[in-house]
Amino acid sequence: MIKINNKKISFKSSPFIIAEIGINHNGSVNKAFKLIDFAVAAKCDAVKFQTININNLMIKNTPLTKYQKKTKFKSMNELIDKYNLEYGDFISLKNYCKKKRIIFLSTPFDIDSAIFLNKINVPAFKISSTDNDNIFLIETIKKFNKPVILSTGMTNINELKNILDIIKFKRNKLAILHCISDYPTKIRESKLGAIDQIKKFGYQTGFSDHTKGSSAAIAAIAKGATIIEKHITLDNNMEGPDHKASLECKKLSKFVKDVRDIKISLLDNKNSISEKENLTKKIAKKSIYFSKNLKKNHKIKKNDLIALRPRLNGVSPINYKKIIGKTLKNNVKMNSIFYYKKIK
Repeated sequence: MIKINNKKISFKSSPFIIAEIGINHNGSVNKAFKLIDFAVAAKCDAVKFQTININNLMIKNTPLTKYQKKTKFKSMNELIDKYNLEYGDFISLKNYCKKKRIIFLSTPFDIDSAIFLNKINVPAFKISSTDNDNIFLIETIKKFNKPVILSTGMTNINELKNILDIIKFKRNKLAILHCISDYPTKIRESKLGAIDQIKKFGYQTGFSDHTKGSSAAIAAIAKGATIIEKHITLDNNMEGPDHKASLECKKLSKFVKDVRDIKISLLDNKNSISEKENLTKKIAKKSIYFSKNLKKNHKIKKNDLIALRPRLNGVSPINYKKIIGKTLKNNVKMNSIFYYKKIK
């Protein structure tokens, strides 16, 4: 188990759901506030942003990734600079999250940003797939002694093992998110079976979901994921690199409910009859009825009985052999229900 603020994250807990805002605010604090409001309304546990000092992130004229090339920008530097927020903006966002009672998280993409986030007392750190082997950043974050969520995009299982062997996080300080760094990810290419491999390392395991819809997240919960991270946007058609791979906020409440309902269902692992099923059972299942009019003292034979709906409080047909050869106390009518009190 790990704990972020007062939220316990374990297999028996409700899934910890992170609404990944990232840079989908498009550099607007007001849009960021709106995204937070949607996450609160949907009952997400946390929102997450990206905190970046561009000068410490990349060299000049860093090329765009394939999915980023669909934007109007000529380099990644231009793109990040357009949508980036200042450190002071994150203080405002964190205070707003506190007011709205939702956990504020942000991924630092450089050491200065990690130090800043620690100063404003974020309760946990997310390390992106791009930095999961950036030991300079990881060692800095580890010194803060706070829970860490590590994404595994662009990393095979042997590379992940090597990373974990080197960073040596305690079990209660690390969660690992299965992730495919493709935006959006096709469901058939989401490799959800890999969650089983990640679970073997003994840490809390989750899923950073870049697919469309909720199917993959629900399947991840069924595989044992305890954290779900989902990108959200005000509108899939907004300008920017991540909007197409994000869930529109109007669909977020249903997404959260579906994920949590699946978890409730999985934790109920006894094959028992629910209260609602019992009501259906009384009508839909069959009981033993008499197939004809019979006289008092008649000795019951198999062809005197028939299975009919409704069950009510009658006797299951599976028990008919207990009745054969018994004697009736009184006359009975055809299609009347059998009760044991009707026999001697």
